[in-house]
Amino acid sequence: MIPAILIQIALVIIVIRSGYRAITIFKSFRNNVLDLLYHASICIIALSFLI
Repeated sequence: MIPAILIQIALVIIVIRSGYRAITIFKSFRNNVLDLLYHASICIIALSFLI
């Protein structure tokens, strides 16, 4: 069994990475809407598991 703290750390890393990627996609000139929505949704789902 994986301890709960490791799962929470992994979720925090996912939130940070997905949020960062969504911001960089939003700022870039090649606005790919599907990639932006994908990373934003991963960030939202990971946050919902944390809360």
